[in-house]
Amino acid sequence: MEITIELYKSLFPYLICILFGYVLVKNVTVNKQWLTSPLVYLFMPFLVIYHVLNADSGMLIFLSVMSFLLAAGMTLPAILTYRKLGEGEYLIKSSFSFFNVAFFGIPTFEAIYGPESITSLICIYVGTALYGDSIGFYQLARPKYERRKALSKVLKTPLIYAFALALALKVFGFTMPVVFDQSADVSGNIVSAAGMMIIGMNLKGVGTDTLAYRSLAWILGVRLLSAVGIMLILLALEYFIFDVLDSKDRQMLGMVSLFPIAANVTVFASMFQSRERASAMLIALSMAVSLILIPVFAALLES
Repeated sequence: MEITIELYKSLFPYLICILFGYVLVKNVTVNKQWLTSPLVYLFMPFLVIYHVLNADSGMLIFLSVMSFLLAAGMTLPAILTYRKLGEGEYLIKSSFSFFNVAFFGIPTFEAIYGPESITSLICIYVGTALYGDSIGFYQLARPKYERRKALSKVLKTPLIYAFALALALKVFGFTMPVVFDQSADVSGNIVSAAGMMIIGMNLKGVGTDTLAYRSLAWILGVRLLSAVGIMLILLALEYFIFDVLDSKDRQMLGMVSLFPIAANVTVFASMFQSRERASAMLIALSMAVSLILIPVFAALLES
């Protein structure tokens, strides 16, 4: 029960931002580009560079590969789900592969495992971000642009270049000066809060005509079961073949499969005006499910 209380206390300020964004857009005309552009072009690239440079090289490689494989493996169940529902192909694919590892994960892991767990979390984040900000970004750009134009949009994604720059700096032994520690904390809070605000803004006008509730339930159910199944396979392969992770890292990876859809989905959807309301509804509902399942998972580990 104590873990559950700490978890909810950590996440509460960010959840309030969803309500704030919804109320704001209901009463004031807001250009969401003013919010999304600084996130995509400034704060998120800075956080990628900062955390990659601070992560242990060995864990960065191994945990990021496993999380990348999780995101990539979610493509097959996403395709099967789209074929069954017959709508929202690119939204479904990106929703399956995007996990809110960084900004839902940071307060969650701090509440459950303590601040020392953030290094492992960031290693996990790198893999999902590498997949999501390339292939996932393309999937959300594709409905609005032709194939070549959508690919050019991916190549303009600043996070890809930020990640490449961070890896190059790491190879040459560059370390992030401690003077940036406070800036990283503030940037993380800004991105978390702003991402939740965008979710709230995109909830305006959401109704049964946006995406049928039965379809929403099917998407979230298949996504959850697929993520858990794929992660169990990856953890089994790691344990029986490599056996390099400790039990806490395995628990963290297992918990990631229960994480909600990343706010990036609605950030990018806002940039492209592509199924914004449906993406916001999926994210909000997946977060509600995660807020129930993760405390249960943590309680089982504690018992």
